[in-house]
Amino acid sequence: MRGASTLSLRMQQHQKNGLKVSRFLESHQKVSAVFYPGLESHPQHEIARQQMDNFSGMLGFRLASEYNGKEAAEKMIQDLRVVKYAVSLGHHRSLIWFMPTEDLMQSSFELHGEQMESYKRFAGDDGIFRLSLGLEDDEDIVEDLQRVLDEL
Repeated sequence: MRGASTLSLRMQQHQKNGLKVSRFLESHQKVSAVFYPGLESHPQHEIARQQMDNFSGMLGFRLASEYNGKEAAEKMIQDLRVVKYAVSLGHHRSLIWFMPTEDLMQSSFELHGEQMESYKRFAGDDGIFRLSLGLEDDEDIVEDLQRVLDEL
């Protein structure tokens, strides 16, 4: 049970970072959608508020349609300094990963017809970024993401 004594403190920081970063992303002109239950704009926010004591630090976002997710991911790999580009999650460091819609459809998922269309309405034709927020200072994370997004 290593780490259990600090779990509450870490979860508070994850949630603080999740709320700050999701609000920043929601206001950024190059982001078309943010998926975080702690945002009042999230369609299940009220349900989440009733069921959860902590919204955590896991969120998703989609770029506006004029931006290419794979190209943005390449830029993030090169230019992010605080947030690390990695597939893992739940780390003490903030980690981001791009999940291209087509790649998922050709590997893990086997969606067709209406299921595929429903997923594309959610993730877009391009894909979504998954961001697992760590314990860094929330302003440092926002500045890192803003710098890279502004340069797209």
